[in-house]
Amino acid sequence: MTGLIDLFKEALVYPTKDYKALLIFGVVFLVANLTSVLGSWGIEINTTVIELLGIVSLILYFVTQGYMLSVLKETINFGEDIPALDIFANLVDGLKLLVVEIVYYIIPTIIVLIVGWLSGTYSAVFKIVEFMGQEVTNTTVNATTMVNTVPQEYWSALFAGLLITAIVAMVLYIIFGLLLEIAMCRLAKYDSIGEAINIKEVIGDIQEIGVGRYIGWYIILLIITIILGLILGLFTAIPYVGILIGFLVMAPFIALFGTRALGNLYADAE
Repeated sequence: MTGLIDLFKEALVYPTKDYKALLIFGVVFLVANLTSVLGSWGIEINTTVIELLGIVSLILYFVTQGYMLSVLKETINFGEDIPALDIFANLVDGLKLLVVEIVYYIIPTIIVLIVGWLSGTYSAVFKIVEFMGQEVTNTTVNATTMVNTVPQEYWSALFAGLLITAIVAMVLYIIFGLLLEIAMCRLAKYDSIGEAINIKEVIGDIQEIGVGRYIGWYIILLIITIILGLILGLFTAIPYVGILIGFLVMAPFIALFGTRALGNLYADAE
């Protein structure tokens, strides 16, 4: 297997192989975030325009998601080129990915909701709301006083329940997030939602990669992404032109890098 550092080195170079493709992808990012750009320039836009831009942003979000799948597919098939943008095909693929994401995140969400109930979080919230509802009938009591009059055991039960629920949620969402990354690879490889949501096969792919290797890859990815994100933040801090550079170059660069790194990891295990 190729060393992780070598996989990331190649991924960092990948977006620079075709500056035209990078800028075209950057234009999509820019248009999708046009509201933020205009706002940073102090340009006021009316509600109707904001709503229209919101619809455009949502559509282009799915386009970018689908385009990432095409990058994954190219990488998994050992391709070297950055694929061309295909608005309609990428949009369809982005919607397919949405279905896969819903499937993977609905499971931990349901479990977290159940844990919230079992840990007494909902019961504590209900008791606090009920108590404060009774207190509100006293018009001489302000909000601060009302909160302070809530029995301490109610707050203790709430904080304990929230802590348990938060820990379980964090663990589950990390696990299913890692599963989703490989599911994306399977969706790109087979162009099949069924293959992507086949958790048994996804786990099998992770075993082929190696659990330790996968976790190590993910940690390195987070570190590099944070560094690139800080650089992006520095660019966007530059008045007017900075935000253009950020969306036209840095944002698509980060997206292409992360996707290529994932594809490299998956392809290297085959």
